[in-house]
Amino acid sequence: MINLVLCGGSGTRLWPLSRKKLPKQYTKLFGGKSLFEENIIRNAVLCDRVMVATNIEHLPLIEEQLRGLGSKGFEFAPEGGGLIEPVGRNTAPAITLVLLALQDELHDEEVVLVTPSDHRIRNQSEYVRAVQRAEELALQGYLVTFGIRPTYAETGYGYIESDGEEVLSFKEKPDRTTAEQYLAAGTYLWNSGMFVFKVKTFLEELTHYAPEVYETALQAFRRAQKGSFIVPSLKDMQAIPAISLDYAVMEKSKRVKVVPCDPGWSDLGSFDALYDESLGIVDKENAVMANDAMLVNSKRCLVIGKEKPIILDGVEDLIVVQTEDATLIMRRGQSQDVRQVLKIIEKDRPELL
Repeated sequence: MINLVLCGGSGTRLWPLSRKKLPKQYTKLFGGKSLFEENIIRNAVLCDRVMVATNIEHLPLIEEQLRGLGSKGFEFAPEGGGLIEPVGRNTAPAITLVLLALQDELHDEEVVLVTPSDHRIRNQSEYVRAVQRAEELALQGYLVTFGIRPTYAETGYGYIESDGEEVLSFKEKPDRTTAEQYLAAGTYLWNSGMFVFKVKTFLEELTHYAPEVYETALQAFRRAQKGSFIVPSLKDMQAIPAISLDYAVMEKSKRVKVVPCDPGWSDLGSFDALYDESLGIVDKENAVMANDAMLVNSKRCLVIGKEKPIILDGVEDLIVVQTEDATLIMRRGQSQDVRQVLKIIEKDRPELL
């Protein structure tokens, strides 16, 4: 099985911790390892090749972190090339171009595990079980996705309505009332954005349900620079419709299965998610990710920093993120508002992005 790691991302949702040049998947968040490194280690026991879809700006980060894992003695599959995108066109084009390369290498029957590089999974044994079941289904000719059993009414995720491994429907990110209804129903799963399928199966379904994506991607692939990485031209890449894999294929295909699972998954898409992930590790009442932090009579706060001391006194439900050139302070529970803050920063202080 091949692990295709999707390494896109603009580094905005966890600003100022992450930036355009250092998105969250390459930031050392837990135990001195990045989410990208955690992904490589996690899938090394399942896959014998790693491929990445990234842009040229982030390729040095990927190569550096892969070398770093090797120097630390981790056993992981060697880098196996992939795609360098001149411009991002969402997940369907990126996956298609890599699978066209595998087809060109006569790997039609190869099973591919597609994973975002910026997700976190805490329960490795449950994850391995789910992937192995997904591989079994993929070998039977299915496109397989992973559905995370929801633990609360989340409005930031898409949902999958299911009956066991049967997919009944895909749902967009809901409002609060709808999310609560999904949770109460017990038949809805969070859409994880991870997939398993054979090269042949995916390209057959893509040709049927999204022929324009297939044809334009094939044109881009044929004319691309080829080596260990495929490098399409900007013009050819821009000609491919920008569309997610869910929209292009998964929501239309009749050959889709879902593996329900609970592997301790989070996409860490906000500081509130980071708070949930870190609460109680250092301080039982707060989430502390700082080298020098002192919290006095303070509760339910997220504190992120490096060398400079951070002292909080008598406050509750705050997010404090300190970097070398910026400090963000906001109310916990409102961390999605970072996007609005960034609009102002882009206008007035673009160098901070």
